[in-house]
Amino acid sequence: MFKDLHEKTIDLDGSIRGFGDKRFFSFNMVEEGNPFVMLQCVDDEQIGFLTADPFYFFADYCFDLSDGDKDKLGIESTDEVLVLNIVTIRNPFHASTINLLAPIVINSATRKGLQLVLPSNSHYDTAAPLFANNAMERKGFAAHADRG
Repeated sequence: MFKDLHEKTIDLDGSIRGFGDKRFFSFNMVEEGNPFVMLQCVDDEQIGFLTADPFYFFADYCFDLSDGDKDKLGIESTDEVLVLNIVTIRNPFHASTINLLAPIVINSATRKGLQLVLPSNSHYDTAAPLFANNAMERKGFAAHADRG
């Protein structure tokens, strides 16, 4: 699904917290087969977010999408849904965190998206260790990423 959106423009409708005046973002895969995607603001090249597929790191990550949000995004099938979460890059890279409390949900068919804020009782954090449980280290990714 990432491949279908590579270099396409996504309408996030000003929903990124703190960036309500920024609506359109270019969807750029960091590398094929890699869980990271760069969302680059179309109107301001100084604004961009490294995001990641949360399921790559947290297989049990889940939340409910309201009917209103489904309607707003035009979602008709779960096959159209793509979820990304913003990554905070730290040095060294394996110390980076991911915001699981505020996922970005994208309809890959309509290229519309929204950043949601999950209820506080969801037990997700805004700064969850990205490489929790060393899952990525077992895959050899963290060591490779730190070498740049």
